Amino acid sequence: HYDPIMIFTVLSSLFNAVAYTGGPFPLGYIGLGDLSIGYSGLGDLFVFLYFGIAATVGAPYLYVTKVAAPCLGQQQLRKLLYLSFLYSIPIGFLATAIIVVNNLRDRHTDIEAGKKTMAVRFGGTFAKTEYFVLVVGSYGFCIYFWILERGGSSAAKAWTSLLPLLSFPLAIPQLKAVAFGGKDGQALNEHVGGTAKLQMIYCILMAVGLVISSGSNE
Repeated sequence: HYDPIMIFTVLSSLFNAVAYTGGPFPLGYIGLGDLSIGYSGLGDLFVFLYFGIAATVGAPYLYVTKVAAPCLGQQQLRKLLYLSFLYSIPIGFLATAIIVVNNLRDRHTDIEAGKKTMAVRFGGTFAKTEYFVLVVGSYGFCIYFWILERGGSSAAKAWTSLLPLLSFPLAIPQLKAVAFGGKDGQALNEHVGGTAKLQMIYCILMAVGLVISSGSNE
């Protein structure tokens, strides 16, 4: 059976990936004004939705609805999907932080190109604050997950929710340079990649924590 939710997610993801800057009529460059994701300042939102929520919840959604559904009750299924959604939020935060650095770096040339990113619309200070909230917020979710685990039936494994905090030393130089530093323009190049590396390590540690946590339930 075809799943309309997954069909929409896959097709819209392909469209967003290709049509933004690729293909014969790239939305990012043909001057469609507010219809263009890149030009209307919707890049941050779409990155959060597709590199965070859709990318993280997609696989659990397929497992829950296609594989586990016959074996689990509706309440358990909803809980699994809800937890997947919660874990997708900090991942989406860090993914969005990458494009925030990119837009902060390019805001002056974007003004000339008529590209109204969030950094162009609201200024460099807003972009730096947004970056800080996204990065620090992702670590705030570690504490939130830990509190949830301690207050539930999984108190013994609650520490696994804190594993992504081990990546925080990697976040410090990024925060210093982007949120608090005076770097601008091409000097921010290394922090685009640095934020991407931070997200990768954060996600690996989160995955390790989830594996350990699920193993302790067996």
